[in-house]
Amino acid sequence: MPTWKRSHSAWICCADSASAAKLGPLAEPVFKILDGKGSSEKLERLVDSLRARGLGDFVQIDLGIVRGLAYYSGVVFEAFDRGGKLRALAGGGRYDNLIRQLSDGAVSLPAIGFAMGDVVLGELIDEIPAAKKQMGSAIASQRDLDLYIVIAKEERRADALAQVQAMRDAGYRADYPLAPAKVGKQFQTAEQLGARVAILFGDEWPQVKLKDLRTGEQSLWPAGELPDRLLELIAR
Repeated sequence: MPTWKRSHSAWICCADSASAAKLGPLAEPVFKILDGKGSSEKLERLVDSLRARGLGDFVQIDLGIVRGLAYYSGVVFEAFDRGGKLRALAGGGRYDNLIRQLSDGAVSLPAIGFAMGDVVLGELIDEIPAAKKQMGSAIASQRDLDLYIVIAKEERRADALAQVQAMRDAGYRADYPLAPAKVGKQFQTAEQLGARVAILFGDEWPQVKLKDLRTGEQSLWPAGELPDRLLELIAR
């Protein structure tokens, strides 16, 4: 569980004249906040609202957070693992003017956003057995195919590829051999990839052979009727 980190630091700020000049009238309140003698109404209001929602234990104020992108216009934040062992999992903040700038003034929409670090997130998941197991299950379920196209005759490859694209456009997870291979090897690949149905393009064209890889049942169907037949097979 990530913690939105902002911890009170004993931060002493030396208010030199150059910094004060740049900040202008904001210099005094800013330096007071940084050395712990002032307050930020925005941050206090934000933290109070989080406490009211039962999230106060996950938030700390850290006035040392610096986000390098110039488009932030309000509160910025970083998210860390609760143990504090890793670098920031995510970081972001409020930007009121970014969308207007990107749209050349066509749309003005205040927003808040963040970006995550996939490497750090991966490290965190690896350290939590339950999370690692759940991720593995999710990846395995997405890896399984709905159908695998078996190209028995290379002259039918163009027809097979057209069918692959049509099936993918319809939302099916479909794959096919990138290079010529023996039919038996292609069926073996289909089973290894977890395909539920294999569709063979060969001498039967313009019919194709469908094989339910769970039951072994085979049947011939006109290529044009594949979508309806596949829906029936995969829904079983």
